[in-house]
Amino acid sequence: MSNSISRRRFLGTTAAVGAVTFLPGTPALAASGEISVWKFGGTPQEVEVWAQRNEAFSEANPDIDLNYSYFNGQIRRQKILAGFQTNRLADVIIAFGQDIPEFAGFGMIQPLDDIAGDKIEGWKERIVSEVYESGVHEGKLYALPTYVDMASFLAINLDAMEEAGFDRPPETWDEVREYAKAMTKPDRPGIAFPATTAPVDINIFEGLAYANGGRIFDEETGKVTLNDKGVVDALQFYVDLINDGSTPANTSLTETFFRDTAQLFGQGRSAMWIGLSWLNTPWGVNEDVRWTGVPMPKPENPSGSFEPVSAIMDGTAMLMVSSRSKNPEAAAEYVDFWSQDQQLEVWGGQPEIARIPAGKAAWDNAELKEAWPNWVKAYDEGTLFKGGAPMPRFIGVSAIESALGTAIQQAVLGQKMPQEALDEATAAAQGQIDLIRG
Repeated sequence: MSNSISRRRFLGTTAAVGAVTFLPGTPALAASGEISVWKFGGTPQEVEVWAQRNEAFSEANPDIDLNYSYFNGQIRRQKILAGFQTNRLADVIIAFGQDIPEFAGFGMIQPLDDIAGDKIEGWKERIVSEVYESGVHEGKLYALPTYVDMASFLAINLDAMEEAGFDRPPETWDEVREYAKAMTKPDRPGIAFPATTAPVDINIFEGLAYANGGRIFDEETGKVTLNDKGVVDALQFYVDLINDGSTPANTSLTETFFRDTAQLFGQGRSAMWIGLSWLNTPWGVNEDVRWTGVPMPKPENPSGSFEPVSAIMDGTAMLMVSSRSKNPEAAAEYVDFWSQDQQLEVWGGQPEIARIPAGKAAWDNAELKEAWPNWVKAYDEGTLFKGGAPMPRFIGVSAIESALGTAIQQAVLGQKMPQEALDEATAAAQGQIDLIRG
């Protein structure tokens, strides 16, 4: 199936679904002129440090006039699409890896190989290979990653776990249900999970579905697979937790997105919660909450039609260059700045510890080892990324995830059974995909 898409199909369908030290390179000529940069999302600490490092870039590149803007990550697709439609798209876009196929397919971003060829080898030397590949699409590098997030993970209140008679975290879905019931109190649910239509909440669910052998789309056949048994049973797992009486009210789950769910856990108001790899590190926990985070337990017998994965991952600060940039040389210099160890070590605990670093040097930092010893151990042993896969990323992903978000809410609220909700979502999303992909 062709991955090219028409402007009319893409725009129409997108609307329908809701719409410091710097080590310089050695270019022959110094870049100059004005560039605009849009950054989407990031933890509070990351957002603060990014702006500070921008000042270092400007000091090191006095001939480049940097115009930087920050936006909430949840509006990135709408904002970037609007910028492209009105010919006001920034030179550099810092967005999510999931966006790459759609942005590249619509001609919104250009391969970095074409404008930064002399820098590529240095990037490969400094960036973990599995993470570097998350910026590659159809053999071309379209985005430079600075870190990745992985799904899904489980945060556990250790005092609540021990009070319930357990001496280790749960290891299977059945054990998660068992632990959640035992850890539930009248004023504290045993487990919470975010079930809004926010993209991150959908990614958290996708981590469970993919671990169960599910997929949301089969690129070989061009078929939406939301109603694959692996996805259906993952949604049934959510429903079972609710029916067990182990969660907050279902209406609360559909109204409380990932950040608020993390904060409730941090306040001791839930005993466990399901999230991405950063869990509570961006926001912290109360001093009296003793906790740990582990990879989300897996089903004992995956039921989906596809190969189960250990985790899915995506970078959410991927540097891309607009195809309409009038100053690609300066844009490439900005991307290269963020490929340097001094910048990549931000995510090695200097100061951010909420993300899985892209930079090789970051993994040697004592701060990262102290915060996430199991991450570092797995990285050193070569197992951290073993069995992992990218988060869903293909032309039309936003349409399918929109339908999936609706189905999750219908099932969580008890309006429809998981199978029925996902059957309807599959049919609706297939229609959108057929329009987009032709």
